[in-house]
Amino acid sequence: MIIARTLDELLLLKPKGHFRVTTVYGQHAVLVNRPGELEETIFCVSPGHANQVRQALSDEGLTGLVEGSL
Repeated sequence: MIIARTLDELLLLKPKGHFRVTTVYGQHAVLVNRPGELEETIFCVSPGHANQVRQALSDEGLTGLVEGSL
């Protein structure tokens, strides 16, 4: 049995990948991590746009985290 000790370790166990909704240089962004690929940064024009991106990634099976909501 694999036991994740941190949230980052838990996210690495997700088979389709994971994403974080955050702020980068003062702009809303979604950081996407898919296994075997480089991290992708999606800059969003508004919080609503970030939410649409989040929903689409969730629909693809990725697990997400909205920073600041914990």
